[in-house]
Amino acid sequence: MTPLVRGAAALAALLLLPGLLGVRAPWTAVPFLSLSFWIASWWWLPFAGRTRLLAGCLVVFALAAGLRLLRPDARRPSWPALVVLAAAASRAGAGFLPAFARAERLDPTSALLMAWHDGLPATYVPLREGSFAAHAHGFDALAADLSLLSGSSVPTAAAVAAAVARALSSIGLYLFLARLFAAGPAALGVAAATLAAALLPPTWAAGDPAWSLALGFLLAAAGLLARGASRAAAVAAGAFVGAAATTAPGLAALCLAAGLLLGMFTQGGAMRGRVTLAAATALLTAGPFLLQAALAFVREGRFR
Repeated sequence: MTPLVRGAAALAALLLLPGLLGVRAPWTAVPFLSLSFWIASWWWLPFAGRTRLLAGCLVVFALAAGLRLLRPDARRPSWPALVVLAAAASRAGAGFLPAFARAERLDPTSALLMAWHDGLPATYVPLREGSFAAHAHGFDALAADLSLLSGSSVPTAAAVAAAVARALSSIGLYLFLARLFAAGPAALGVAAATLAAALLPPTWAAGDPAWSLALGFLLAAAGLLARGASRAAAVAAGAFVGAAATTAPGLAALCLAAGLLLGMFTQGGAMRGRVTLAAATALLTAGPFLLQAALAFVREGRFR
């Protein structure tokens, strides 16, 4: 198997599993369901042997997903879905343009350490000093998983992970807009946002891929909660917010606070209950990371 095929297979596996096991999950939620699991599992299962964990979980998930796919949905994708996929592909591919690549703030150091240790390291030694737990590493976790699963170099995996992060921000935006408007206008809104991003200077459009990934999670969570939600959707939304908290804590904290305030002033006990359930799930998902970060703050006297 060539490195390109291995890398594509690894990326597809991480994006589709275990999200495909969500029987009623829309296609837009599948990659967020999958990545929220993989990111959170770094802190819930922090021991060494990440490669074996990835392989074992993927085998189990693939077998379970195969049972579901025995009766596949034969419907053709709608034109809004195709527009969104094209916009996501455009956002992903933009990062490989020379001007954009130079402007993107991509540091593979943390992902490199995670891949070296085959698990969560305690410190940055031997690359530099400092507690590893004092920082958010959700994006680095995705890059490390890609590297471990595909055998590609960490810088290459980080570049692919950054492309995925940009694409998911477009898909998350569609998931959110589609709950407020019809599918057609929502897809056109995503296309307009993609065009606007393409017109920005590279130094503005590139930014931090961790923030792009967290933004995608948060938009997807807002989409699941908009206009009411089932308990299952509220739990999924909470998992998305928790994954965002391990990726960009500041952005996730602002959105979580806004969601709680909205829930307090929203009429209807059912909606308030869904927001509360989502918040509790978010805290549970990000709990191990938040605990380790708090302990690092106590030890070092600061949170960098």
